[in-house]
Amino acid sequence: MPPKAEITKEKILEAAFEMVREKGLEVLTARSIAQRLRCSTQPIYSVYGNMEEVKDDVFNQAVDFALASMKQFDNDKNEFAMNLAIGCLLFARNEKHLFRTLYLSDFRMDYLKRNKNKLNEELYAAFLQIDSRLSTIEESKAEKIFLKLTTYWLGIGTMINTNSLELDINEATEMLEEMYQNLTIKEGLT
Repeated sequence: MPPKAEITKEKILEAAFEMVREKGLEVLTARSIAQRLRCSTQPIYSVYGNMEEVKDDVFNQAVDFALASMKQFDNDKNEFAMNLAIGCLLFARNEKHLFRTLYLSDFRMDYLKRNKNKLNEELYAAFLQIDSRLSTIEESKAEKIFLKLTTYWLGIGTMINTNSLELDINEATEMLEEMYQNLTIKEGLT
């Protein structure tokens, strides 16, 4: 008789992440993970105390995956923060279910109540480097500009993700640059 395959935390997380990537967070249950791993739900609950822990780990992995994906877009003409924003739009187009998990799911808000927003922190740090003028203004003003710009590109990303907008990368870059210029003028950074 062959030895029993051990169900590890890594195997559970890998299966759960791939399921979310393929079909979305809604399909993630102990039973669906068990079916994918060809086991009962018992090993899943032995490794993870509950499904919230599984979802937290999947969300963390999705954040890391998203950041790595977003950082892959590189245009020498752009600032790093602009490349990151365009990378986010490409992520929205290419990873539909992960984008929805990270930005549009009900679970997102529950997760953020319990954990720091690593994705937002990295994006904000990059944003502060886009323009030396941002270091000369009150932090609350910089955060306000960032919130408005984030809302704008997240709206574009959502429209791309839901197939209600088809947008060329050059058009998207131009739109984001225009919005940034408008926001800096409105906030007195001219």
